[in-house]
Amino acid sequence: MIDLILFALTLYGKYIIFFLYLSLLGRGSHLIFKKYLLKKSEKSNLILETRAIIFYPIIGTIILGNVLLTLHYFIKLNNKFLPIIALILLLPNFLELKLASQSFTKLFSIQNMTLYLIIPGILLISSSDINFHYDAAYYHLNHQNWLRESNLIIGTVNIFWPFGMSSIFEYLSSVLWFGNSLIYLHFLNLIFIHFFFSFIFTHLFNTKNSNLKYSSLMLLVFSFIDNFGISGGRNGFIYIQEIGKQDTAVAILYCITSILLLDKIQKLSVLKSDIIYFSLLVFFIFEIKVSGVIIFSLYFLLLFLLIKNKHFEIKKILSLQVPTILFGVMWSFKSILTTGCLIYPLSFTCYESFWWYEPGSTERVEEYTTATSFSYMEYFLSDNLNFIDWFNDFFFSSSNSTFSSYYLAVYSNFLISIFVLLLIKKILFNNNLLNLKFKVIISSYVFLSILYLVFYGPIPRYSMGILCTIIAIIGFFIDSDRVFVPKTLVIILFIVSLGLFPRLSSYQAFLTNGDISLFDPRVENQYNEVIKVSPWIRPDSGDRCWININCTMETKNIVIIEEDFFKVAYKEG
Repeated sequence: MIDLILFALTLYGKYIIFFLYLSLLGRGSHLIFKKYLLKKSEKSNLILETRAIIFYPIIGTIILGNVLLTLHYFIKLNNKFLPIIALILLLPNFLELKLASQSFTKLFSIQNMTLYLIIPGILLISSSDINFHYDAAYYHLNHQNWLRESNLIIGTVNIFWPFGMSSIFEYLSSVLWFGNSLIYLHFLNLIFIHFFFSFIFTHLFNTKNSNLKYSSLMLLVFSFIDNFGISGGRNGFIYIQEIGKQDTAVAILYCITSILLLDKIQKLSVLKSDIIYFSLLVFFIFEIKVSGVIIFSLYFLLLFLLIKNKHFEIKKILSLQVPTILFGVMWSFKSILTTGCLIYPLSFTCYESFWWYEPGSTERVEEYTTATSFSYMEYFLSDNLNFIDWFNDFFFSSSNSTFSSYYLAVYSNFLISIFVLLLIKKILFNNNLLNLKFKVIISSYVFLSILYLVFYGPIPRYSMGILCTIIAIIGFFIDSDRVFVPKTLVIILFIVSLGLFPRLSSYQAFLTNGDISLFDPRVENQYNEVIKVSPWIRPDSGDRCWININCTMETKNIVIIEEDFFKVAYKEG
């Protein structure tokens, strides 16, 4: 028992240090924005109508990811000076040293204990059962290793094509290879889930905004229902994803940012700081995963309405987006230099005259990604197939029955969840009569998101964001309570839903093993090497290179020129 307690405290200590660093980085960035972009014209302690402290870790993650992206042009990301740079990034916190005084009682209030002890404490239980995602071994970890071992390489995509689909997560993850475990890669995902439950808890009990309050309540009930249903549950709610994938992080930001944008579009009451943070969040979603691009439609609509109604001038809006514009320039140049495309793998954004670009390569990647994500695109482009064919193959395939059965169960459970939530809304709450214009905006956004998802690939791990958004939107149609719901009951529902969030096997592993579940692929070889053309090798079986920068599944020989500041990778033949 003592060993288990020590393990739990050590695990919590490591996570909370990571959490505090990102929070301080976010706070320092917030202070810079207030001083130089807002000119201290806004003194609110809120970010997007939410306690600023809730958003600090996310803002810190955005800043750190883009700083690392910029640094990687010049240095490799295992550089010995990076810890010093990391500490320098915290210096803006000294712009404002005044801390809010809290009594002992307030410091250990139910709210603080929930946000900083209960939520992370329960989420960390998953550390005893977490494992690497297949794609982590396929390309994520190896790409992170390349980021650690070299500065930017022109034509990185030629080393292995999935490197072209690099996410800002790779840059963040590459500096988290601490000690004898890669558990901090798991912590990175938990930061977003921690934020998600903190956001819900805060708006359930500490907000006057009915849209955010009831949207949070709908998400909470949706989380609880996720544990029941066909095939044992799973209704499209977020989950603790295996290490190496960022779908849950995208889903969380997509959902939260969507409801915040819709709330602002409805009320058109926007602060200057809102524009700064919306632009950072929207672009960060795109940096994490290109498929989150639909969020731009809501953001641009908000800007259009603000300009149309003369709330802001274009010049002012642009000045408030200086950080995002700078990050966008660095991201775009990175994409062009590493892939030959502005947006990879969209072939029409590629420039074939770049000598490191392999003509026809992007089209092959497009075909592969649409096929593996079971998207409607290949059916749409076919003369012999139609939507019914795709629908039957997606939900009732005989050759992929395992996947089809799972997809059918998830989406059936989602529809059941909507029915249950609408029934709860009907019984317990009064309707909020939204105007027709806003209903059209909501409907159009949901339709556009679903349409894009169908064409991009509607597998459940891609659809979590829009499914959670649809559930949250139900809250916009609630005006007030019809039946009194005790606060204690809502707290119990929150704790139960949070407690059910990690899998039962995670609790069993935590209590039985008292240790993290991850092995260290840096020291444990997962395959025998087969030499291709020196120095390149491939696994003797399968297609997962894990962590070996000399390993690639590319069929052509790859040449790396190291004569200039930037190495250049290209294919022979």
